[in-house]
Amino acid sequence: ILGEHNLIDTDEPVLGVIWDGAGLGDDDTILGSEFFTYQDLEFNRCAHLTNFDLLLGDKMAKEPRLSALSLAHDLPQAQDILLQKFSDTEWKVYTQKLNNDDHIKTSSMGRLFDAVASIIGLNDVQSFEGEAAMSLEVLARRYYRKHGLVSLQQHYLDEDISDAALSAQKLIKSILLDLHKGLGTSHIAAKFHLTLILWISKIANKQGCRNIAFSGGVFQNGLLVDLAIEHLSKDHELYFHEQLSPNDENISFGQLIYHQIAKKRRGNA
Repeated sequence: ILGEHNLIDTDEPVLGVIWDGAGLGDDDTILGSEFFTYQDLEFNRCAHLTNFDLLLGDKMAKEPRLSALSLAHDLPQAQDILLQKFSDTEWKVYTQKLNNDDHIKTSSMGRLFDAVASIIGLNDVQSFEGEAAMSLEVLARRYYRKHGLVSLQQHYLDEDISDAALSAQKLIKSILLDLHKGLGTSHIAAKFHLTLILWISKIANKQGCRNIAFSGGVFQNGLLVDLAIEHLSKDHELYFHEQLSPNDENISFGQLIYHQIAKKRRGNA
């Protein structure tokens, strides 16, 4: 995204919002909900979702119910919902794996979308990649189409959030509370999307970044882009992919741009 918009040599700081399913971090966790500041040829990871358990590796990306289990298995209000999604044997084996606490951690935004989709009853096992997240977007659009993009004032973000990590577990707990209150699933989906946009606003303001650049497969979600423009463009300059994809086929171009930045950093260009 820096390369596409010629931002490598910019004098102003840029906040990169990079959300996807999985990417190996330098801390040996699987990243996926990352905020980076970029200035003077340097990157700094400044915010992300709290880590949660990556259950059963790649199988988790195919079965949103596993993301729901990872994030909500110890929440009493989730038990009735989760138990319906697994056989007795699966429940015993999977919860035992979670309790062993010897697996890789992740901050994946893609898996958070999967968990929300599963918990509100949209999708437990995907028939194609991204199906659960797409269903969640469609459901949220149904609410916004009826009420308008700026109609919703409710969200799941703590007003006094001050640290760099948003708790995925607390967000899921809040969604469960709304479900038990009888709030409609389209309303919940809309609140979830808005929460993520307000989180971006908080981080941008905290980091003092007027420029925000978006990449990663999650930003194939057109509703997130529409909400970002609606809520952030007044105070920020927004950069989205226009000629390149935000998805994995763009990684090789990003590697070339990073190589160029590294050369500049060493004074070789």
